[in-house]
Amino acid sequence: MVELCTKGEFERLRSVDKLGVSPKDWANQVMTSLPGTSQPAANDKLFTRQFVLLLAMMACFGLSWSFYLILPKFLATELSLDAAGIGRVVGVQGLTAVAVTPVVGWLVDRYGRLPWLIAGNVMLMLTGIAFVFVEDVGPLLYSAQITWGMGMVMTFNSAGTITADMAPKGRMAEAIGFFGAANLAMNAVSPTIGEILESTVGWDYVFIASATAGAFAAVLGAFLKEPPKHVPHELEERRPILGMPMLRVYGATLAITASFAALFTLHQPYALGEGVTQIRSFFIGFALLALTVRLGGGRLIDRFGVLRSSVVSIALYATVPPLLGLVGPTHLFLVGAAMGVAHGVAYPALTALGIARASASSRGMVVSIVHGAFNGGHAFFAYTLGMVAVSTGYPTAFWIAGAVTLGGAVLLAVNRAPAPAPLGRASGTAAE
Repeated sequence: MVELCTKGEFERLRSVDKLGVSPKDWANQVMTSLPGTSQPAANDKLFTRQFVLLLAMMACFGLSWSFYLILPKFLATELSLDAAGIGRVVGVQGLTAVAVTPVVGWLVDRYGRLPWLIAGNVMLMLTGIAFVFVEDVGPLLYSAQITWGMGMVMTFNSAGTITADMAPKGRMAEAIGFFGAANLAMNAVSPTIGEILESTVGWDYVFIASATAGAFAAVLGAFLKEPPKHVPHELEERRPILGMPMLRVYGATLAITASFAALFTLHQPYALGEGVTQIRSFFIGFALLALTVRLGGGRLIDRFGVLRSSVVSIALYATVPPLLGLVGPTHLFLVGAAMGVAHGVAYPALTALGIARASASSRGMVVSIVHGAFNGGHAFFAYTLGMVAVSTGYPTAFWIAGAVTLGGAVLLAVNRAPAPAPLGRASGTAAE
């Protein structure tokens, strides 16, 4: 080790305690970044005890927030809101997420992941408690949405960054796929439980269940260990997080939210207006196929290439909202399944692509920006497409959503940058 260090590097090695890491961790980061070096074979293991614990925490986190997937039904049936009103309320959560994203990204990179992961789960618990007392469209409703938005960003971005920290070389998309799968599985469970609770004992118990799951997620998060802090050095290539390659990733993420908002938010008032009162089949179809894709196709995404996977899946994503307009709300399982395939590939592939195009020391901020673009787009399109649906009809809104999403595939497909080497903890190569 001493033979590979210059005098200047040795002096930094003596003072790295000021950076919050041990000299051994810093030295290992230098070694794994040098040309021709690689990590020990033991680091190729993905399912460590800590990663499994992270997945359990994500499952509880997903169980908590996924109850709000049927929030549009609550807003329509209990508060008598139309599609535009629902879009406005849903948009508050997304706009809050966008507003806090830069701050959370900086905090995660500067002060570590775990404090914000735990704090986010606590905020989800408080959201559920607040909704128990919501009786009309007023300050309490919007406060609950703001709290939800902040909690989602804190936990999801922190956990996503921990996943990137834990991912072995060449298995980034696979790790992100499993991370997302633990969350996505609850997209079927929570709405199903929620509709049963709503029809038997009332909406209060739906929100109590959400708060309880958030509390469990916070407890599990407290048992996680902070991953080693990345310390940048002169051998690491610096890549701007707002350069054109990254802006294309953010733009494509924004584009898929048009279809996401049209499908996740607008299908509920659309179905209720057509006399379809049970909407859980959409979420069951979505979760089943998304889980199948993520659990079985994570390694394939890495091998096929995160850029190619992103382009193909986004193009597929663009076809789903028009499909809903064509087959109608009586085939929600089919529509949800089609969305599950597209989303199951698109989101982990886009996230992995963003991480590949960024410096390792910027992972927290990049994950936050990608998630912020998703939340911001969801907020914008939930409101604007809701207004389109009210004024010109749902089919028009669905076709517009598909066209916007297709533009995201085109954005990534043109002016391609050089392809990256496999992703992982020691990856420091150029991105696709």
